[in-house]
Amino acid sequence: MINSKIRKATALALTGVMALSMAACGDKEGEGNPTPTSQGTNNPAATSGPNNDGDTENENPSQGDQQGNTVGGLNDDTSVEPWAGSSPRTIRIGTWFDHYYDSTHTDIYDQPEVSNLETAEMQLANVRRVEDKYNVRIEYINLTWNGIMESINTSIMAGSPDCDIYEADLQFGIPAIMNGYAMAIEDYASPNDDIFTDQVVFRYLDVPGMDKHYMFQGSALDLGAYPLGFNMNLIDEAGLENPQDLYDRGEWTWNKFAEYLRILTKDTDGDGNPDQYGLTGWWTTMFNYLMMSNGTHVASGAQETLSSPATIEVLEFMYQIYQTDKTAKPWNPDDWDANNVFSDGKVAFWVSATWIQKGNSSSDLGFEFGIVPWPVGPSGNQDTNSQIAVAGNWSMIPAGVERPELVYQVYKEYSNWYDGDLEYRDDTEWSEDMMETERNFSYLKMMGSTTPWFDLWDKIGDVNAGYAMVTSKAEEVLTAAQAAEQQKQLVQDYLDLNLGK
Repeated sequence: MINSKIRKATALALTGVMALSMAACGDKEGEGNPTPTSQGTNNPAATSGPNNDGDTENENPSQGDQQGNTVGGLNDDTSVEPWAGSSPRTIRIGTWFDHYYDSTHTDIYDQPEVSNLETAEMQLANVRRVEDKYNVRIEYINLTWNGIMESINTSIMAGSPDCDIYEADLQFGIPAIMNGYAMAIEDYASPNDDIFTDQVVFRYLDVPGMDKHYMFQGSALDLGAYPLGFNMNLIDEAGLENPQDLYDRGEWTWNKFAEYLRILTKDTDGDGNPDQYGLTGWWTTMFNYLMMSNGTHVASGAQETLSSPATIEVLEFMYQIYQTDKTAKPWNPDDWDANNVFSDGKVAFWVSATWIQKGNSSSDLGFEFGIVPWPVGPSGNQDTNSQIAVAGNWSMIPAGVERPELVYQVYKEYSNWYDGDLEYRDDTEWSEDMMETERNFSYLKMMGSTTPWFDLWDKIGDVNAGYAMVTSKAEEVLTAAQAAEQQKQLVQDYLDLNLGK
């Protein structure tokens, strides 16, 4: 549990921590603002992708009636009384991008890109049901990326939060809960609530060093992984075996990957500079996934592991492909669109995702693309490696909210627009279309079924000093082990401060 002394100390640095965290975000483009990955069409509570984080093995415990009265703690908490005021209470949900649907919407076409008309109608009808049942209005407030951080950092601290729920990226959500700005779920949800049992609607976030839970996210089939995309045409032209076949046989390793990158990086005009690269993508995401593939972390808990042998192996491999072999396209930290250069057909592998492949079909690209999990590192294990990170947006009820049990119950029932029917919740059609082939989609689905990987290193501010050791343009003088030794105390100091040790 975080004590008051630690909360006060970290509160003073929160603004700076958030700014540092923004600088380290790996999923950005344009003006440096993160790209929201939720399409807002099928699951308004789950926000890490069109089909989002959650358990893949959940079974519907019971099929409810048409009024949404499912059994098993989903929509049947009779202990929560409606708002007693003469006028409905407006429950405001602070976000940083647009969501659909809420009480301000009167038609499914209020959502400009509505695609599934059936589920859109279900969502809008559920809004009306929840409004009537609890005498409330539900309203999303798009505070923008900077605005939501400012609201969290000022209004909650002042004791009068602007919103009843904040939907926060972990970069500013983790510092917020560590400063005591969020209420513990255990304080407003009953022990037999769905979030603590089947997790059909919501799942909670486990944060190392905390004995309670403060943030939650919509449960869903997790299709938000970042696999490697590859240009099948370039693979075939080089006479190389399909990486998917290597993975299936357990032969897709860092060594094999590095070999492929060397073969596929080419200087076709003889000017000494590659015209075709083996790899491109955000090195921030790449670093995380290489840590997963090597079974390691920078800071998974109270003790830093930046200086561990397995993490040093990751740093050394990054340095090899960027600086020694020069098979990865040089990284420009000011160009967050660098991940999309694969579309010119001159890069063999790239960091992929469903939303990255959107608009990049094989017919448009002019080449066939494939999807493969990341290769296994020397300290990793293909059978036990995590292949998807804890990510996306997580909700919290801020300290100071009136009747948080009502707010939570309303939001849970609002989010359970599918009435426990997981076939509606886990609609995979969009993701399958983006992956194009059944085989590509099967790898994406498999990656999402592994145990999610959680590392505090890029969630609590200066822990992201580790980025300095893997940036592709750095002219490194120190070895990876020396650099880790130099930086590890900074990581440990921030863990001690933020985890209250």
